Amino acid sequence: MEICMLHIDQIEAIKKLMVDIFSGEPWNDHWTDEQLHAYVAQLIGHPDALAFGLFQDERLVGIALGRIIHWYEGTEYWIDEFGLHPQVQQKGIGSEFMEAITQRLADQGVSYVLLLTDRRMPAFHFYRKNGFSEKEETVCFVKKIQK
Repeated sequence: MEICMLHIDQIEAIKKLMVDIFSGEPWNDHWTDEQLHAYVAQLIGHPDALAFGLFQDERLVGIALGRIIHWYEGTEYWIDEFGLHPQVQQKGIGSEFMEAITQRLADQGVSYVLLLTDRRMPAFHFYRKNGFSEKEETVCFVKKIQK
């Protein structure tokens, strides 16, 4: 396994992996190619983007797509998307990937890693197992705009 930085020229491989990861259970995401392309381009094309790829036999099998945020408590890495191809899940690879990312971030002086997930999904337990904790005082609000 090899961890490399991902760049905009790898957008098609990233999009394919996201479809492989998130189109099936339990996520069941249904992206149009146009929306997915815009989303991934926004994530990895942002000036503060920081995207990691996990490669197995030169094939992209894992992603951590996020951005650096400078905050009063220190520099943060906000993960927008984290996932592994279903064929490599449940083998400890995700935990190794997260640990390697965390170590690289620590070497760069990053103080925190943040992300959002659905507490009803298996990812919730994965993140807890890997040292993440809930911020009880923080609430995520959402408002659907009606047409």
